Amino acid sequence: KLVLRVEKKMFVNEQPIPPVPAADSEANVLAEWNVMYDVHNEVACLMLGSMTPELHRQFENCSPYEMLQELRSMYKKQAGVE
Repeated sequence: KLVLRVEKKMFVNEQPIPPVPAADSEANVLAEWNVMYDVHNEVACLMLGSMTPELHRQFENCSPYEMLQELRSMYKKQAGVE
């Protein structure tokens, strides 16, 4: 969280990436989405790099938002069992 806060990228974990704009969208709309995609991808790589190999395999095709939601769910269930 600290790295994301310092880099002003916390929003990535708070909301999913919007759908890809239509191919015939204006160039600036596509460019903005590409920038957002790159930020989401960077955060996903940071998150995956800090995971165990098992979790890495489980989440390698997920967005940061999806990873965080699933991890919260997993650890909430685990905390309830203990």
